Amino acid sequence: MDSDAQANLGEVLVVEDTPASLKLLTDLLRGEGYVVRQALDGEVALWSARSRPPELVLLDVRMPGLDGFEVCHRLKQLAGMADVPVIFLSAQHDTEDKLRGFRSGAVDFIGKPYQAEEVLARTGTHIKLARTQRALAHANLELSATLDQLRSARDAIQRSERLAALGAMVTGVAHELNTPIGNGVLAASTLTERARGFGTQLGDGVRRSELALFIDEVQHAADLLSRNLNKSAALIASFKQVACDQSSMERRSFHLAPLVRDTCAVLMQSLTGRPVTLQLEIDAGMAIDNYPGALSQILSHLVRNAVLHGFDAAPQGTIRIAACEEDGDIISLSVGDSGSGIAPAHLERIFDPFFTTKLGQGSCGLGLNIVHNLVANVLGGTIQVTSIPGDTRFLLRFPRSAPVLAGAAPPHRPG
Repeated sequence: MDSDAQANLGEVLVVEDTPASLKLLTDLLRGEGYVVRQALDGEVALWSARSRPPELVLLDVRMPGLDGFEVCHRLKQLAGMADVPVIFLSAQHDTEDKLRGFRSGAVDFIGKPYQAEEVLARTGTHIKLARTQRALAHANLELSATLDQLRSARDAIQRSERLAALGAMVTGVAHELNTPIGNGVLAASTLTERARGFGTQLGDGVRRSELALFIDEVQHAADLLSRNLNKSAALIASFKQVACDQSSMERRSFHLAPLVRDTCAVLMQSLTGRPVTLQLEIDAGMAIDNYPGALSQILSHLVRNAVLHGFDAAPQGTIRIAACEEDGDIISLSVGDSGSGIAPAHLERIFDPFFTTKLGQGSCGLGLNIVHNLVANVLGGTIQVTSIPGDTRFLLRFPRSAPVLAGAAPPHRPG
């Protein structure tokens, strides 16, 4: 057998203080195709292993000087030897000897007198097992590195999604505020011009009817200005609440209905032009102690997912969000849509990271994976999905009082 084939079978260090036995084992292993190194005592064995670790050690237990147990213990301390299998060679069949051998690091025993088939079988098995373990360890390192890269990619995509969501929110805020602010500016400028004109009239005298008309116009402009300023203030308060909830993981007590309503109000502004009707069916008095930021993010992802995937080709559609209380202080929250539905083949993978049927069309496949992680790891609940054309439904079930996140601040109780 050529040297390459021998090297491929494995390199064995045989430690045996009896020359005849050493020669017997060496000839047997070399004849089968192994590379064999010899040592007549423990000191030579340690020196040989230190210079170049073998793939397997056949080690005699009863030797003068250092016995096999001590040699095995020292071998395991050497660099590169911790995972090298050691098989003891012993004429003893005492259970205590075997236990002591295993404690010192051995993986197997071969009894004397040697049986060729047993020696070859145990040698081949342990070398293959050690190689498999090394291959698995290497594969685990590569897998760990790949997972680190995927986590980095996921974090980058999540940052991109957050920026995109921020952009959508800013667009929605600008669009929604444009009307009341524009109306307020028009009312204020009209009032200014009318007041300037009325001031000019004062020099020539003003009739009672003209004064009454001016007062009526001023009141009308002031009412219009007040209504639009109040609407703007309410919108800003709503946006601030949603933005605060979506950017924090603060746990607090709150009513579910206003949170859902405010979150959806922001979402609908960013979905202007989409043929979507939103229906909310949540008891106004339903109070929970949970993480509003996580719930806002979950709702945002689910509504956007419905619009992107359910209504991409539909002339119109409805998104229905409903919640109820179950026994045991469990909240059941469903987000359903009347869209085209999810293909059965996709249902099993829908929460997998990076799975999407709209790659390059506004989806990177992380939205529902983020939803699943938030439901399971933040709300302490579960999420399920069922779908047929015209009825897709995500059902969330989570405790009214959420588990405290590791490292999170204590729950905030409104004073």
